[in-house]
Amino acid sequence: MDNDKTVRDVYLDTVMTQIESGDPPEAKAAFARLTAAGQSRSQALHHMAAALREEMSRMLAESKPFDNARYAALLAKIPAAG
Repeated sequence: MDNDKTVRDVYLDTVMTQIESGDPPEAKAAFARLTAAGQSRSQALHHMAAALREEMSRMLAESKPFDNARYAALLAKIPAAG
């Protein structure tokens, strides 16, 4: 279970860095959209980390590069209602 927490923390840290840096801009926009709709900071970050995890899993499974457009689309699909 400690390994799961560590991996989750890496995804959360990555998402927080994306929001703070504005790179990709879709991460900052998604966070703003989700929190403006009433999600807590934690809820929004966990939903966004799940989107990042999905793209990273696809990347590894298919041995392909990270797809920024697909990640942006995953972020856009996160429902605003938490």
